[in-house]
Amino acid sequence: MKTCLVTDSQKLNYYFGNVIFNHTIESNNQHLESILLGSYENGSQIAKVFGHSELLVVDSNPSSSYAIIAKALRAGINVLSPNLVSLSSMQLQELITIAQEIGVAVGFLPNINVKFPNCIAPVIIDCVRESAKVLTIESLSVQIASDLAFLLTLIKSEPRKVKVYWLPLYSQPLKILKLIVDFNDNSVITYMVKRGKKDRVLQVELIADELEETFDIFDSQNKSVMIKDIVVQNVEYFMKHKEMMYPSGLVLKSKQIAETIEKKINF
Repeated sequence: MKTCLVTDSQKLNYYFGNVIFNHTIESNNQHLESILLGSYENGSQIAKVFGHSELLVVDSNPSSSYAIIAKALRAGINVLSPNLVSLSSMQLQELITIAQEIGVAVGFLPNINVKFPNCIAPVIIDCVRESAKVLTIESLSVQIASDLAFLLTLIKSEPRKVKVYWLPLYSQPLKILKLIVDFNDNSVITYMVKRGKKDRVLQVELIADELEETFDIFDSQNKSVMIKDIVVQNVEYFMKHKEMMYPSGLVLKSKQIAETIEKKINF
């Protein structure tokens, strides 16, 4: 299976030496700009630009990633991207519809990598993240969606109710935010992010019947070795199973929850 990487020039060093890619395109490449401007409308022309690859990994500026992914899907190319969490739920639904109509797959490439044990519903997931960054609802929305997309692999049911609590109540930046998501199978995710002196790992406590484990999950930000490992794992999984390890439907569900939080805070 031929693979292609599309990424910003400053991110190339994260992927340098990754032999899993047959073809690499920088996001400011002239051909890519032509695609975004609509000059290439024929699917075979787009496929040629992407090196006739079967799988495209897109890690570019979120403002251009939607157009790149949509064009690739319409050309019959499967797409794997960390940028999905930066898109709106409406854009994600559009990409999922395109992929279904064409018969290709679009999946999420997370920046964390932990293998959770198999467990039977209902499950209780309790998470805490501490961040040194200024906590605005805009920045939190992407972070929460990214974390939830990863955690939702443990829950097959649909969300039943979303509750959110935050301080201070009428101003930003926030000091603390707590999210409680209740699911139809009686599973529950509680997720808290708070302002701290430094960034800390995402701590996850997983409780199910005859199971209780705690995980410290590290982000792969600025860690090129970890990024390469995650990319290789996800690409090889798709090559073997012909499906995404983290399907776009997980991100759609997590974005809908994140957008619900935004509406509640920005009422």
